[in-house]
Amino acid sequence: MKRLSKISLFVFAAAVICGGLIRPAAAISRDEVMVRAKAYAFHPWTCTTANLTASCDGSYQSVYVPGDYMGLPYDWGGYMTLFQFDQQMDQGYGAGSYPSDGILTCTSGVDCSGFVSKCWDAGHNTTDSMDTISSQIAQASLLPGDALNTSGYHVVLFSHLLSSGEPVYYEAMGYNTIINVFGGWSSLSGFDPIRYDGITGTTVSNPVGTPENPIVIGSFPYSDSRDTNQAASDVLDGCGLVPSTSEAGPEYIYSVTFTQPGQLTVAVSDDVNTDIDVHLYTSMNTSDCVARHDSSFTYGVDCGTYYVVADTYASASNAGAYQLTVDFTPSGGSCGAGPPTYDFEGELGDPCGYSGNPNLPFCNPNLGSEICLSSSNTSFCSKACQSFADCGAFPGGCCEDIGSNEFYCLESPFCTNPTEPDAGVPDGGVNPSDGGTSTDGGIVGPDGSTVWPDGGPAPDGSTVWPDGGQPPVDDDPGCNCRSTSSGGGPLVGLVLVLLFALRRRRR
Repeated sequence: MKRLSKISLFVFAAAVICGGLIRPAAAISRDEVMVRAKAYAFHPWTCTTANLTASCDGSYQSVYVPGDYMGLPYDWGGYMTLFQFDQQMDQGYGAGSYPSDGILTCTSGVDCSGFVSKCWDAGHNTTDSMDTISSQIAQASLLPGDALNTSGYHVVLFSHLLSSGEPVYYEAMGYNTIINVFGGWSSLSGFDPIRYDGITGTTVSNPVGTPENPIVIGSFPYSDSRDTNQAASDVLDGCGLVPSTSEAGPEYIYSVTFTQPGQLTVAVSDDVNTDIDVHLYTSMNTSDCVARHDSSFTYGVDCGTYYVVADTYASASNAGAYQLTVDFTPSGGSCGAGPPTYDFEGELGDPCGYSGNPNLPFCNPNLGSEICLSSSNTSFCSKACQSFADCGAFPGGCCEDIGSNEFYCLESPFCTNPTEPDAGVPDGGVNPSDGGTSTDGGIVGPDGSTVWPDGGPAPDGSTVWPDGGQPPVDDDPGCNCRSTSSGGGPLVGLVLVLLFALRRRRR
C-alpha cells in the first residue's frame, strides 16, 4: 500500500521552507508562458522499473507503475527543464516524490511552485517567495499566465474561464502536472491572484511552431524562413542523441507526416551572428530525438509523423534568422512499424488504482479523465457527463446518476436502465446480473443505500479513499496542497476515488 499511502499523508510541519535562487523578473510574453505550461502538462514520458526506486534513498518507492504517461510527475522541491527531466528518467532517477520522502537529489519532476517558476522563467521560487517577483491583482483582472497563490500552501497558473465562469488552470498537483478544468473557484478559495512582474502583453494567441501547434510541412521540396528571436517556444533544450550539446535557445517546431518510407533531408542556413541547429524527433520527449546536425542531415523515415526542429544553440544570444529546407525521396517500399508511439496510462475507461488493486495507474485529467470509479473487483477512469453523447469512450456504456444528481460515464455492467440510450448501443446498457442490490460491489450497497458520508469504510470493507479514508496530500516546500472528495454523495456501489486535482478542502 506504500504507493497510495505515501501520496495520502497529511502535510507535515516543515522545519525549513526550502527557497530557491531568486533573480530579477525578466520579460516574457503571455504566449511564451502558456506554451511552457502546456509543454509540461502534455509532455510524454515512460516510467520503467529503473524509475521505481532511487539511488540516494533505499526506502524510496515511486507512486508510478511502469508505463507511458503524460505530464511531468509531481516531485517535492522539483524544478527542472524538460530536457533535464528526460535525461534523468533515462539515467534511472525516481519518478516523482512526496513530502514523506524529503527533498531528494535522485528523483525527478516538478512541484507546484517549481512548475510556475519554470513557466515564468523566473528562477526557483516557492509559494513563500512568489511575492518577491509578482504583484497582487484583483481576481477579475486575471489574464492567461497570471497565477493564484497561497503562501506556504499551493500555487496554480491561470489559463482562462469556461463559459460557466469557472476557471481553468495548470498546476503540479497529485501525481503529475495537469490542466485542471474540474476544480472550480471553490478549490481556489483564499488564494491571492498575482501577476509576474516580468510578464508582457494582455492577450494570448495560438502561436505556430510550438509543441501544441507545430508548423505543418505539407509538400516537398519545402522551404521556410523565420527568426528564432520571434519564437514562442523555448522548451526543447537538448537532443538526447547528443545530450552534451546545449540547445537552450528558442526553437520553431515543424511536423511532417509520411504515407510511405524514404529518405528525409533537412538543412538550415544562418548568418555569422546566428547559430541554429536542426533536429528530428518522433515525439516531444527530447530523448526521442533521432537525428541532429549543425547544418544538415539525411535520415531514413517510415510511415508516420515526425517533428523537425530548428533550435537555437546554447542560449537566446545565438537566436536569429534562418532558412530551412526539407526534402523527401520515397524508397518505394512498404510501410513498416512506423516511429515509436506512446500508449498513455490513465485514459477514459482505463483501469485505475483503487483499494482492491492500488498498484494500477492513476486517472489523468490531461487525457480527459476526472475520477476513478471502482467496485470491489474492478475500476475504470471516468468523467462527469450530461448525456450519453459525452461517453463515446465507453462503448455500450451510459451516462447515469450515481447519486445526488451527479452524472458520470459508466461501463456497461454498471448501467441500470436498459431502455435508456447509451454510449453507442441503441438498445441501452447491460443490466447487472445481481439486479443492482448485491453486497459484493454491485450497483448499490447492501443496505440499499450508497452513502458513506464520512469517507470511511463502506459496509463491504471498501473505502472512498484507498488508504482507508485519508485524503491525499500533494505539496512542495512552501506548498501544502491537499484534496479530498467534496463529501458524501451517493456512490452507486462504485467507490468514487476522486482525482487529486479535484475539489480540495484545507485542513
